[in-house]
Amino acid sequence: MPTCRPGPLVAALLVGLLLLGFGFARVTKTVEEKAGVCPKLKEDLNCTQECNSDGKCADNLKCCRAGCASVCHMPNEKPGSCPKVDLPLTPLGLCRDQCQVDSQCSGQMKCCRNGCGKVSCVTPVF
Repeated sequence: MPTCRPGPLVAALLVGLLLLGFGFARVTKTVEEKAGVCPKLKEDLNCTQECNSDGKCADNLKCCRAGCASVCHMPNEKPGSCPKVDLPLTPLGLCRDQCQVDSQCSGQMKCCRNGCGKVSCVTPVF
């Protein structure tokens, strides 16, 4: 009984399709990029590799560099925009800087101008 072997053309075609499949898988694999910018972090001398992309971090945390380490950290710029503060009267409350970057504000709060020339943690507009 004769054995059925693929010819060189068929073998080359199968190898090409196999390589194309691997290349296609690499190209279509996307790294989830989350909103915001990593703050400047203090160098981690342990070189901890907690993540290698934003997709490896929970919720809205980003994968940020801390010297030789990669850690999940709250980004400086959170989603949403700061509310308008063109008020005719100075709002009541503290007229001093309460934050410098979004990551210093809890939850979804953003560090925004508060109407008296300073910045405070406020609820963003979506």
